[in-house]
Amino acid sequence: MSAYPTEDPYEAFLLTDPAGHRAQFAIDYPDEYKRAVYDELLASGSVTVLNYQLAYEYEFGSEQRDRPQFATDGDRYYRIHVETARTVERDWWEFYLDLQDSEQPDSTDPVTIPVTSLSDRDQQILQQAMEAAAADRDPAIDVGDQEPGSRGVTYHHHLDIQASDLVPSPPFDYLQHNNHLFQARAEQNAIPVSERTFTAEQISESQSEYEQHICDTVLEIDFSTVSLSSEATEVLDTATDGRPVSGFYEESPPMSDGLDTILTRLNAADHVREHSDYGEYTTFPNMYAIYDGSWYEFELTVYP
Repeated sequence: MSAYPTEDPYEAFLLTDPAGHRAQFAIDYPDEYKRAVYDELLASGSVTVLNYQLAYEYEFGSEQRDRPQFATDGDRYYRIHVETARTVERDWWEFYLDLQDSEQPDSTDPVTIPVTSLSDRDQQILQQAMEAAAADRDPAIDVGDQEPGSRGVTYHHHLDIQASDLVPSPPFDYLQHNNHLFQARAEQNAIPVSERTFTAEQISESQSEYEQHICDTVLEIDFSTVSLSSEATEVLDTATDGRPVSGFYEESPPMSDGLDTILTRLNAADHVREHSDYGEYTTFPNMYAIYDGSWYEFELTVYP
């Protein structure tokens, strides 16, 4: 069991700046678009986006759960839920660098970084394509056989193709970097992307009500309100031992009474099976509790 300190839980669960959430593309969505998505979600109660997450699902043992995620328009507070998630395809362009064999063609006339003839945006795209190709790594990685959408930079619906010289035909054929030769490629492919619909449920009309909602629905237990055995206290003391990132408590099966007590108080005991039932690494994250006056995020990990 590990325990991660949470200094300000009310801020930790609250989305206040949607621009701080990156889209899952090499080139991020514009901030104004992300704020428009956020405003639409809170105004209409629902929004559908591609490769952009305003809330997250996670596995709790064998279950799928929503991580607590809240938002505010300044007056009201909302809980954001993942309503649906599916993979769809879009016919988009992709620019990437394909690692070449050590023997260079005689006609090769490669460019090197920086390519000053490119616009600032195209130089950013080229840099992202180099990172995707691990051009600074030795040895470099051949990404040519990877699936479309994972090789380089995808020209999503908020990246202007008309303003880029890299598609449909790059202005150079080859790039030389760190003694490696890469061929510049631009292709239009069916790119798989995640389409998610998020919903917003109003839960309060003031910050104090919001904070009370967190305590009522997210907080599993304030351990100061219950009596614990010395064995259970040892589990908590070890897991919250003041390490910079997290503490750890570890034991071999069968489960001790102390750990069973803590999991019961965290409302997780009924979800954990016998150790022999686990054939693979399994986690039970995002269990929130107060111990010794501080908030912690607890996570149980089962190793088979």
